[in-house]
Amino acid sequence: MIKRLVSLGSVIVDLVLELPGLPERGGDVLASQRGMAVGGAFNVLSAAARLGLPGVYAGPHGSGPFGDLVRAELAREGIDMALLPDLRLDTGWTIAMIEPDGERTFVTVTGADAIVESSALATIDYVNGDAVYVSGYDLAYPGAGQAIAEHVAALDASLFVALDPGPLVADIEVARLGEVLRRADMLSLNERELAAAGGIESLAERMRPDATIVVRQGPRGATINRATSEPTTIRAVAVGNVVDTSGAGDVHVGATLAGIAHAMSWADAVELANRAAAYAVSLAGPASGPTAAQLEDFAAGRW
Repeated sequence: MIKRLVSLGSVIVDLVLELPGLPERGGDVLASQRGMAVGGAFNVLSAAARLGLPGVYAGPHGSGPFGDLVRAELAREGIDMALLPDLRLDTGWTIAMIEPDGERTFVTVTGADAIVESSALATIDYVNGDAVYVSGYDLAYPGAGQAIAEHVAALDASLFVALDPGPLVADIEVARLGEVLRRADMLSLNERELAAAGGIESLAERMRPDATIVVRQGPRGATINRATSEPTTIRAVAVGNVVDTSGAGDVHVGATLAGIAHAMSWADAVELANRAAAYAVSLAGPASGPTAAQLEDFAAGRW
């Protein structure tokens, strides 16, 4: 049973812009700055923590103002840190461009988050009952991916490994991705990422027979794929007004892991995740996972 979430996925800072639509190549568009928020794997950790699954951030962080912001937000959520800051670099950042329908497009500038050394990973103190979260962003980074893949491949069998390959899945070196897929207990990705990764059958062939693949399908819900049963689709929760979809997939992953930690079935855990993601997209900002009480208010229409 999962008792703690340890994130190898990096935490970065999002600079969030609202704009009427993406400009054409060579064009321009007027935008308004919504604000600055901590994102990346913070969305997963905070979503899980707010639903009762404590977390540890075991990824890199820098020593400048963005790194300071990351550390402050992790502390505010009660999330511990496993590694010391990189004194050479600041934490990286992302421009998140939000269109009127809530769709988001990212441009990422890496910093300390893109550098992971095997010696640092070796200092992480895992305990029985840990779930280890891995992000495809970090696997794609030349200065981080191989060290993370080798580390994950060697993890003890008692640890639960969750992989979200993310939008850069096609950029991850094939053998490197394969190492992590073979160790993963859970794979969570959206339909676009699924297509880029070669489809369900291709992924299932590269994973353990008892692994679970959760395909997030936005307003159509999410489908649970396991070798021991037929695919099961869990319906989405209707949202009257989608404000911002950035971080919704991360919230879904964190809530799914929280559900498993609370001894829910896969179907119930994904249903919880669907509700948490629906709550998240109704709010502005990436780190918008709900607490259990907020989910109850949301379901009762008191939101």
